[in-house]
Parts: sequence; C-alpha cells; structure tokens
Amino acid sequence: MKITISPNSVSYDELKEILEARFPDCSFNMRGKQFLVAKKSSTVGANIVLRKNKIMVAGNFPTIGGTLVFVLSLFLLGFLIPLIIYFAAFHSKMKALEKEIGAFLQENYALNDI
Repeated sequence: MKITISPNSVSYDELKEILEARFPDCSFNMRGKQFLVAKKSSTVGANIVLRKNKIMVAGNFPTIGGTLVFVLSLFLLGFLIPLIIYFAAFHSKMKALEKEIGAFLQENYALNDI
C-alpha cells in the first residue's frame, strides 16, 4: 500500500512512537537505517518504508530467518507447494495487518486532494 504524504513531514522515530501507541499488540523495530518492521507474531508482520513523499506498507515475514526459510523452501520444494502453503496459512494475516496499519497511516498522514 502506497500513501502519498507531504515531503519530509514525518521521521522514522516519530512514526515508530505513533504506531507503538496505536498498535500495542505489535512490536516495531528498525532493520537498517530506512526500514521499519512491524511484528505481530513470529510469522506475521509488515514492512514500512518511508520515502521523501510517500510511505509504503507491505505485509511480509517479520524476520530475516522467516524470509530465508520461505525462499529456500521455494527452491528446494519447487514453487507450487510452498506457494499453496503461503497463501493458505500466511498471506491473509499479513494482508490484514498491512491494511490495518496502512489505513491508520492514510488517515493521519495522507495528502488530502481538494
């Protein structure tokens, strides 16, 4: 989900504080300098990337290990079986978290077209 914002209107520290207050059931950690990770459980999370004039939210595995296991299973088991398991078990939960965080950010930070 892409949310258009006014340039440089929010920082990562400010965004992290606001999201921690709004979503107490999630933990928010920085991965690198420009990558905020929301972790709801060990398998459900969302990546939040802040750019100059937009915020991007994408549902994903919250840990590098989880992503690595998924990618390795894709190569070792073929594409079909891991993708069926991913869509059956993980995708809907990740998408729900992405939409929940995205809706909150859009409500508070999106530019209003007049």
